[in-house]
Amino acid sequence: MTSVGLNGRAPELARLRDLIDGAAPGVPTTVVFRGEPGIGKSALLGALGELAAGAGFQVAAASARHTPGRAFAAAGTVLGRLGTGSGAPGPAAALPSAPEGLHDLVDRVGAQTRHGPVLLCLDEASRADEWSLRWLLASSEITSPAPLVIALSEDPALEQDGSPMAELLAKARQFHLAGLPTAALPGFAAAHCGVALDEESAAVCHELTGGNPGLLRSLLHGYADSAPTARELRAAAGSAALPGGERWLGGLSAPALALARAVAVLDAEAEISQAAQLAGLAPRETLSPIDELVRRSVLANRTPLAFRHPLLAAMVTGGIPVGSRTALHLRAAEILRDGHFGATRVARQLMAAGPIGQGWTVRPLMLAARRLARDGRTEEAARHLRRVLREKLAPQVRSAVRCELAGLEEFADPEGAARRLEAARQEADDPEAATDYAVALAGLLVRCGRPADALAVLDDTADRLGPAAPDHFLRLRTHKALVCLGGPPWLVGAAGPPDDLAADPPAQDAARRELAGLRAAHAVGVGADRPEAVRQARLALAGGRDGPDRSFWHGCSTLVHADELTEAWTHGSRARPADAARPGQWDHVCAELLRARICRIRGDLPGAVGALAPMADLLRRTASGARLPAALSVAALVEAHALMGDTGTAAALLADCGLEGELPPRQDTVAVLSARAALWEHAGDLPRALEDCLAAGRLATECGVRNPAVAAWRSRAARLLTSLGRREEAARFAAAELEDARRWGTPRAVGTARHALAVTEPEAERVASLAAAVRLLADSPARLELAVARFDLGTALDGAGRPAEARGELAAALSAAEACGARPLAARITAVLREADAAGDDPGADPLLSDLTPQELRILCLARDGHTNRQIAGKLFVTVRTVEFHLSGVYRKLGISGRGQLPGIAPATAGSRAAHR
Repeated sequence: MTSVGLNGRAPELARLRDLIDGAAPGVPTTVVFRGEPGIGKSALLGALGELAAGAGFQVAAASARHTPGRAFAAAGTVLGRLGTGSGAPGPAAALPSAPEGLHDLVDRVGAQTRHGPVLLCLDEASRADEWSLRWLLASSEITSPAPLVIALSEDPALEQDGSPMAELLAKARQFHLAGLPTAALPGFAAAHCGVALDEESAAVCHELTGGNPGLLRSLLHGYADSAPTARELRAAAGSAALPGGERWLGGLSAPALALARAVAVLDAEAEISQAAQLAGLAPRETLSPIDELVRRSVLANRTPLAFRHPLLAAMVTGGIPVGSRTALHLRAAEILRDGHFGATRVARQLMAAGPIGQGWTVRPLMLAARRLARDGRTEEAARHLRRVLREKLAPQVRSAVRCELAGLEEFADPEGAARRLEAARQEADDPEAATDYAVALAGLLVRCGRPADALAVLDDTADRLGPAAPDHFLRLRTHKALVCLGGPPWLVGAAGPPDDLAADPPAQDAARRELAGLRAAHAVGVGADRPEAVRQARLALAGGRDGPDRSFWHGCSTLVHADELTEAWTHGSRARPADAARPGQWDHVCAELLRARICRIRGDLPGAVGALAPMADLLRRTASGARLPAALSVAALVEAHALMGDTGTAAALLADCGLEGELPPRQDTVAVLSARAALWEHAGDLPRALEDCLAAGRLATECGVRNPAVAAWRSRAARLLTSLGRREEAARFAAAELEDARRWGTPRAVGTARHALAVTEPEAERVASLAAAVRLLADSPARLELAVARFDLGTALDGAGRPAEARGELAAALSAAEACGARPLAARITAVLREADAAGDDPGADPLLSDLTPQELRILCLARDGHTNRQIAGKLFVTVRTVEFHLSGVYRKLGISGRGQLPGIAPATAGSRAAHR
């Protein structure tokens, strides 16, 4: 018997010791070790023999694997070894004929027990001849003068109902052996394979082998005196050189072997119908081979079909000749394609098959690559695209694939991706392919902060193509205009107005979308025609495309600036990575940035942080390297942290990204400077905040951006100047922004500017102006700006001697600030409310009013002062029905029938103070 070691078998060894210690004269003890091949049955039989010998037993052990097939062959081998007195090989006993010799052989066992306790061990007993098994069964029923233990190992695959072995199993103590635990694998590997395993590699070994010692030795074959890594072990599992497969696969019927190969090729989740089709079997013909493979412990006893251990699949696959294996993978891909089982599973088969020169393979590989990229598995996605490039492709298809591959490679190696795109551009003879390469390379260079190099690429390609390719020439000029529009100040306007590029709509769909994206971006910057900007944005986003391009992002950004937030959110979700997936390309970062900007506009500060904070480590590595999406994302995250009161986190992020000092004159710098201004403002450093705010404004103006929906720097400057006592300057900034905001026309932009102007006005005019700003912002998605405006309105109302109305505005502002996650603002409002409570505390207030809610008190005071229900609803931003409901509650609690009795029940002083409370 060959031992594979006993590491991790302490519970089994303890049971064996108890078995030997508890053996007694009389009825013999029968024990059977059961389990899959390689699980260690022989090793435990050997251990039992050693324990028995140490306890004074005569031990006779043999294996039935190589005994002759004639009657009593295994019995004769065991009795021959019993005769030596040590269990060592001896001459086989003379074999009688069956059935006459059965009783004689049983008597010989009984006679041996008269000299002392006996242990009979037969390994692989299922392979023994029938009469040897009858002999063991009969021996287990004798009355022995000394302890007699019969120990067998049994292969479940060879079990037959009604056989002597089945009867032995029915009366035996059974040891069902499972795989070794993960913790035992390092010790086993060191002792029996000379291999050092760390915790991670041991876990991989257990995953691949289920802790089966025999499979573990196969996996670690060739690693003696080394310490393989988890990655190396996974690679070894795909090797065709793994030994030990014969133990599992030897003797399989031809249909069972064909089915095993089919399941191995189909890999995970192999349905019976698919496996049968691939194996060339009819569905009914498949059931018997499945049962055979389950009995042999090759397949798990479940559907979909799967191997009992992953390493077995590798053994089966490795045994298929390469040509046959390629044909099987191709056939599997066709079966999955025709059954509509998804591009991912089809692509997995095509990746295994290698290039096969069939055009239909390109689409599933491309779809799978995009799914993998969306799941954050960038390197796998890149492998799929490289596999596509090994096929014979049309120039336009090849250029599209290479550009998509560059988008994946850019994330980790932008310089390498740029070199490969430039080489492809130089080699391209097809005008469309050359244009695709130039556009992709220009976009990469812009994202890396190299707009001048991007222009050089576009100009060079346009010169090569000339006017003979008008649509491609237009695309290059459009992208040049986009680079100029988004570039540093010295580039803005260099390309001229977008309408000068094309008098008629372009013929190519891509050119139409790109021109629409340019027009939308230009309209946003100028801020003059919002409906036209939205129309162009929707044209840029129209049509089914395989992935986001520059026109896509310009379209989404335009919708955000126009406050079409739901529409922008829907489009942006198409480019997001899957939940919990790490970003694998800059489009993923842009999608999360878009999400954060929408959350910020809606006042959802935790949502904005939640979108970008998981990428903080990536942003720290890339923002300082002039990567525009990273810098913009850092700016958004810094502002959100500052507004939530996490100024320390925001300052640390700026410092880590190298964005706290002098910045280059780029348009993304406007966002960074604005975010820094928000940080310094909330940190209490108003002069520094004003300095960065004005710097952002100067740069935005130089870049031709006046739209306050893009950069509302003048309203922030107005608030800062007002706080610093410079009201005249503040009023000029606020008035200028209000004029531009009215040209753009969104309630958010107009309301924000109107609010900034209101705080600069004299007290006599301030309440009315702030109320107008609140009404505008209430019609916008800007919940945080509305909360700030209501806070200022409440403060102004209190100063104007209207405490009840002030209390209503302050309470509404506090509720909104808390909902937005703006902790500093909420703390300021709470402090003002407490001061008002302290100032309005009146022990003599009418006790009748103490039962009213704050909202009922506010409505009571307004009704007492002569306001109609509709006027009250307008002031409190509620419906008329809500006012009517609350007034009914007030009348009921006060015991009155109408508002004519309110002055007598709630005089002005008592009502106002109670409302304040």
